[in-house]
Order: sequence, then structure tokens, then C-alpha cells
Amino acid sequence: MTYKTRFQYLFDKARDIAQAQAVLNPADPRLPPLFFVTDPKRTPHPEDIAAHLPAGCGVIYRSFGEGHAVQRARLLRKIADDDGLVLLIGDDEDLAREVGADGVHLPERHMDRAPALAEDFLVTVACHSPDAIGRRDIHAAHAVLVSPVFASRSASAAGVEPLGVKGVRALVAASPVPVYGLGGISCDTIGMLKDSGLSGVAAVDAFSLSD
Repeated sequence: MTYKTRFQYLFDKARDIAQAQAVLNPADPRLPPLFFVTDPKRTPHPEDIAAHLPAGCGVIYRSFGEGHAVQRARLLRKIADDDGLVLLIGDDEDLAREVGADGVHLPERHMDRAPALAEDFLVTVACHSPDAIGRRDIHAAHAVLVSPVFASRSASAAGVEPLGVKGVRALVAASPVPVYGLGGISCDTIGMLKDSGLSGVAAVDAFSLSD
């Protein structure tokens, strides 16, 4: 499977998952069914990947303090404009405003910023537990990303038991806002989420440019 075929397959499956859940819990129409989540180590050149994403995908750019964050974010904004993508900036609303991003993605520890940011941006929040899903500030977010769904190479997933489909369903049932799954999602695993209740999926490693 070529990388373009793989990206399209992931998008089609994610859209099917999102459409199935929309019947019960409609999400904000600005939210894409599939997010490419960047990582400086695993996806060091996210603009190369973004340029090959199907229209309608989302990109969550997480700079983690890299020196060329402004230039990279501007390039991603241009690609998003040209190709019909949605761009969120990870944990940096100033950068999001500077480049005209569509939204901001917050780590769980900064969930309290969601109410103020939601006035101007799409806001997604990372959640790793039922306690996080139950926090008051979660109501201000447009969606949450729960992880790890499956075994993942992410540093944040080290030593953490994957949620699995059953765990995902439990968090979906507890969440007052739409839920995306992240962690270990690939062409081989995404089909397992068909009846999970997710409103979309997100991935890092699935978006490599190797065939």
C-alpha cells in the first residue's frame, strides 16, 4: 500500500467512524474526522506529510519548543489553505493567532485554558483518564483526544496500559463532548474502532511517507 493510498484509507475509515457517531452525538462541523498529530522526533518534517493528506483532514502541530516553530506553522497554514485542511496548534495560542490557525490543542494539564480559548478557536484537549473527562473545563472543549487506544511508541504511553475498544467506549460514554482516539491507530487497527462511539481518530506513526 503506498502512503497516499494509506492516508486515503485512514481518512475513509475515520469518516465512517465519525458519521456513525454523528447520528447520536453530532460534533462541531468544523472538526475533521482524522487528525495527523505531529511529533518532532517521529515526524521531523510534518509539512511533507501534510502536503499529501486528503482534503478534510486535520493537522495538530506540536512544536515542543523547536526553534523554527513560527516558520513551520506558517508553512503548515499555507498547505492547509491550499489543500483544504484544518490546522490546530499544540499548547500555544500565541502562535495559533500569529499564523491564523483554526484551533488549539491543549495537554490535559492545561485544560483550564479551554473556556477562554473556545471563544476564538476550535479547542481539543488531551485526556488520559476518567477523572480528566469529568473535569468541569472539559465542557468548553470542542473535542477530547483519549490515549493510548492501542500500544504506542509515544513517550507518554510508556508503561501505560492501552485503553482498548472497551476502555474507549467507557470514556465516550462518560464524555460530555465528542471523543477522538489516539495511540497505535493504523490501517491494521482502525477497523476495530468501527462501533467504538468515537467521533474521529488521530495518529502519528501512521502518517509516514514510506510505502
